[in-house]
Amino acid sequence: MAHIIDLKNRQTVLKPENGERLNLEQSSIRVISWSGRLYHQPNRFAATVAAVIFFGIAVLIQIFQKNLITTVFFALIGAVILLNTRHEPTNNNFEINPGGISVNGKIYNYREIKSFWIEYDLTLGIKELSLQLKKWHTPYVKIPIAEQNPVQLRLALLEFLPEVEHKDTLVEILARKLGI
Repeated sequence: MAHIIDLKNRQTVLKPENGERLNLEQSSIRVISWSGRLYHQPNRFAATVAAVIFFGIAVLIQIFQKNLITTVFFALIGAVILLNTRHEPTNNNFEINPGGISVNGKIYNYREIKSFWIEYDLTLGIKELSLQLKKWHTPYVKIPIAEQNPVQLRLALLEFLPEVEHKDTLVEILARKLGI
């Protein structure tokens, strides 16, 4: 059976892989920084198939309904998917500090963030920090935590933000399953 980390229990003392002891009672970490890719390179085959399906839907709509606006809409979705597969993800710098959370130089102040949630499921390959913003046009920011200790991140963020579970949308679940 896999070792389960109880993130709600602050009395636990964990022993990380590198041998040093981590006491959860001491939240002396003020700045945590790491680098990684903001998103993964999508599966090119799955993305190409999805783009071809959208192009096919566009053609069928034009043939049967002769609706130009809907045809252009589906064709643009296919084009955007193809363009995103050609774009190589770059390494970004992430930092959690007392002033806020920085993603490649863009700082999200704690007063702009409603809550956070750490999604850490190794069986599904999910290791990300989700921030719920107060802005209506960008409600969530997903930050990969890579090899960071999720307990340390959680303790650092609990000093400034409430922890509320964030549910993935249907689009995020489908994209994760398809690898796009």
